[in-house]
Amino acid sequence: MSAHTISVTVEQDRAVVALSGEHEAYTADKLTRHLSALLAEGIGVAVDLRQATFIDSTVVGVLIAAHRRAQEAGLPFTLLVGGETGWPVRRLLEVTGLGTHLDIVE
Repeated sequence: MSAHTISVTVEQDRAVVALSGEHEAYTADKLTRHLSALLAEGIGVAVDLRQATFIDSTVVGVLIAAHRRAQEAGLPFTLLVGGETGWPVRRLLEVTGLGTHLDIVE
């Protein structure tokens, strides 16, 4: 397994939560805490998956729940993907149909 990090950058009313490496149930709780705290403070969130090489269904569940909370609070919630986003991440987003439910920006 490669190293995994979660970093949070907040500027005014917008936060970027960047995931790097592989993320599964082990890091999902930490991700949940970060996202919940930001949304509870009324801060919109962009989850940066550009350096993520792998996410599992637990992380997808965290993203769906956070998106739902953001919608209820009227806050923006987007996923950022790019050329370095791992194929397993892109495939999971495609197979689950999240691209039709979440705002994904390339």
